[in-house]
Amino acid sequence: MTNKPWKLILMLTAIFLAGGVTGAFVMIRVGRKMIAERPMPEQWAPLHLRKLTERLKLQPEQVEQLRPIVRRNVEELGQLRNHYMSETRLVFQRMEREVADKLTPEQRFKFEELNRQMRERAKKFMPNRPNRPDGRPEGERPSPPQAPPPEAGK
Repeated sequence: MTNKPWKLILMLTAIFLAGGVTGAFVMIRVGRKMIAERPMPEQWAPLHLRKLTERLKLQPEQVEQLRPIVRRNVEELGQLRNHYMSETRLVFQRMEREVADKLTPEQRFKFEELNRQMRERAKKFMPNRPNRPDGRPEGERPSPPQAPPPEAGK
């Protein structure tokens, strides 16, 4: 065995790679499930209050005193989340416009296709999310104007 260390190195490398691939597949599956099952913002306050009640063994009168505090602060967190998600969406839209402005018509067409594919992948991670007030599903951005397909012969 000492005269053939490359076999040992190859075997250990294969074991390491197999573990990495297996771990990646497990995390993709678990991650999708965790994202899909995470609570909606309107569920945050009742869930948090329930956790506090169970873990701290709160009395009923304490629960009633804490309910408005938790509700108010969780609502504020939800508003902050919505604001920053909206701002994030605007930054992505601006970036897409700026990038598209620097591309040829053929590249712009491919760029829009890539963006569409990314939005489709995002929908797979959040299949049970309701639509936003503007009617678009969560995670979907409005598409920039499409470039015409490349002309034949160019």
